[in-house]
Amino acid sequence: MFLMPQRYTDGSKEMDGDKTQYENRTTISTYWHNKSADLMVSARVLWEAMEANKQAGLRCNSTYKMLFGMSLELLLKAHCVGQKIENPRIEKTHNLTEIAGIAGLKFEKSDNKILEVLSEYIIWDGRYPAPKEPSKLKRHWENIQDTAFDREPLGTLEVLKPNNTFCFDNLHRIWRRLSDEYMRKYNET
Repeated sequence: MFLMPQRYTDGSKEMDGDKTQYENRTTISTYWHNKSADLMVSARVLWEAMEANKQAGLRCNSTYKMLFGMSLELLLKAHCVGQKIENPRIEKTHNLTEIAGIAGLKFEKSDNKILEVLSEYIIWDGRYPAPKEPSKLKRHWENIQDTAFDREPLGTLEVLKPNNTFCFDNLHRIWRRLSDEYMRKYNET
């Protein structure tokens, strides 16, 4: 059952429940953290389905990465809301490394590459067949090759062997680190 916010009067002053809820949801970082957790759990459910059914793995890979990327985006933005950072880029960007920079959060180079790839899944690859510019497609494919594959020699050739960079456990490691740091700094009781 879903209850809609109610409008009520308190003496002569009208209180607007939906405006209060909007204000709370945009300024209380716990809302951002909780939505991040919801998206992370959704990504896990999809990952488990992909592991159980290889056809689902082929069809749902982009959506899985988009959901996990979105969960990291909201978690990074929870840090920004917790710090009460007012930067117009926070509302406009889905670039995870940019948001992390605004929040003052540092990552290892390998994790930054993961965030770069996931950003593209949030922006377009999880939703559309192509980005708005051809150069972004080429750069995205190159970033995926550099991140999701290991290069191994095969005679005089070099082959790309898939690694586990985007498996749930590895992405969850990043999410857990950010969540634990959030809980230490901003947990509002």
